[in-house]
Amino acid sequence: MVQATNEILAERTAVEIKANGIHYTPSELAQFLAQSLVAAFLSEPGIQTKSLTVLDPACGDGELLLALTNALPATARRGLRVLGCDIDADAAMEATRRLETAGAMEIDIRCGDFLTRVSSEEEDLFDLGIEKNRPLEPRLDGVADLIISNPPYVRTQVLGARQAGSLARQFGLKGRIDLYHAFVIAMTRALRPYGSLGLLTSNRFLTTQAGASLRGWFMNEFNLQLLIDLGDTKLFEAAVLPAILIARREKMARAHKQCVFRRVYETTPASAPCSTHQTVLAALRSEYCGTVNVAGKSYHIETGVLRTASKPSVPWVLSCDKTEKWIETIDHNKGGVFADYGDVRVGIKTTADKVFVREDWDSLPPDQQPEAELLHPLITHHVAQRWSLASSECRMRRVLYPYIQSGERRQPINLADYPRARRYLESRRAILEGRQYIIEAGREWFEIWVPQSPSAWTTPKLAFPDISESNVFFLCPSGWVVNGDCYWISPKPHAHPEVLKAILAVANSSLALRYYDVMFHNKLYAGRRRFMSQYVAQFPLPKEARIPELAEAVTQLLNAKRQNNEKAALGLENDVDQLVWDSFGLVKKI
Repeated sequence: MVQATNEILAERTAVEIKANGIHYTPSELAQFLAQSLVAAFLSEPGIQTKSLTVLDPACGDGELLLALTNALPATARRGLRVLGCDIDADAAMEATRRLETAGAMEIDIRCGDFLTRVSSEEEDLFDLGIEKNRPLEPRLDGVADLIISNPPYVRTQVLGARQAGSLARQFGLKGRIDLYHAFVIAMTRALRPYGSLGLLTSNRFLTTQAGASLRGWFMNEFNLQLLIDLGDTKLFEAAVLPAILIARREKMARAHKQCVFRRVYETTPASAPCSTHQTVLAALRSEYCGTVNVAGKSYHIETGVLRTASKPSVPWVLSCDKTEKWIETIDHNKGGVFADYGDVRVGIKTTADKVFVREDWDSLPPDQQPEAELLHPLITHHVAQRWSLASSECRMRRVLYPYIQSGERRQPINLADYPRARRYLESRRAILEGRQYIIEAGREWFEIWVPQSPSAWTTPKLAFPDISESNVFFLCPSGWVVNGDCYWISPKPHAHPEVLKAILAVANSSLALRYYDVMFHNKLYAGRRRFMSQYVAQFPLPKEARIPELAEAVTQLLNAKRQNNEKAALGLENDVDQLVWDSFGLVKKI
């Protein structure tokens, strides 16, 4: 990046960067995106390049526009119009300076908010020949043949409820709103029919519920051509894991040729020699598949095609013939999914753990030690272990749970009935009342933010941490409360009496881990997976006839662990894993 750009970024504080989603694109990544976009654009028959318009709606210092201009044929630059927009005046000036010598016919970089200009009844940001005082139509007719963008990534909690609500109304968004969602819709409006989009953004939209509306938008408005999940390659400063999408503006184009889907994540070093490349992007350019070595680190590159579903709520999948047959076999032999047999819920969230969660309740003054029936052992990801828990660790940390069960309803306690808990909570009332959202929700000042029914803690259940490298599912003792960094599953009333152990067998299996990586693949840095409820609820369970043998195998394993017979437990764990594969009609590969 040029010195002037470094000076611009040096003046930014961490707060400004987070609030505005400012992460400029490194040169090599910009070139890779631009070249991929141009290659896809020029591959379409009948494309004219004599008078093109290109746009970056959040152009920063112009790195992407410069890369795109350079990637176009020299003959295309003679009639090229380059449009850019950024809310930072200094960055816009720097972009103009850098692009002046790029050989384009016209450079038009403006300082302004692209979203406001394309979504409001204002004069168009760019001169489209529209009368000065004539209000724009809500939807812009296409401006650009090519749009390249690394839009700001700002999540709902940073945007604030008011701005998020405004964006949702303007762009028809639902659920959790990220700023880049609005940018994608606005960019679509600015593209001409059959124009091409080159997008660099968070890969979260591929798999999360929050990305469902965006997945639906892409499927309805574009012909998807290339998708690359760049995973944990750390190609630039942003904390989010990035993805590249190349798409052609073409409504309802699902029947067109398949979209190539590539994925690259850091992996453990291969035992055999592997291909070596200077950079991750160089490895991707070579179209190599498998494990590669880059600067002493190992990365695994997968290539397949994008599999989407008719419902945008379903995550996008990297598919190939081998995985399709594997999934088909599972589907043929499954009796249902976890959600058919049990409810998957998130644990409690107090939003005031310093008040509600302690290890030293017994050291408090006697008149402030809450009544014993309100204190429960708390399960967190720190104590999570496969299959079962060590009770000595969990009983150290307990949560004050200020609810009782009244019939089928949960209700907050009457403080007058619990004088010691009342004195303890009153002494910390200022802290608890500082959670204004509790009061605004019409709740008592001493309630927790995400509670569950007290009766649920005495029912059989298993739990698992939200974030973990591997699958860590375990049975919970009766009365223990599950914290918000974990999820839990309790069987439905009609379910088979042994179904919870069968679920545990499948959930901890190597088959379930592979199923997760094929169907969901929501990974963070360092190989950590997000075992969110939306994914685990869709894990397969074998047909009911196989449930008893799975449950019996798990019972033997739990007994061995209870007796601290680790050697026997290890062998039984392998037996359970093999049994899971057998129950789905599959052979486990060693």
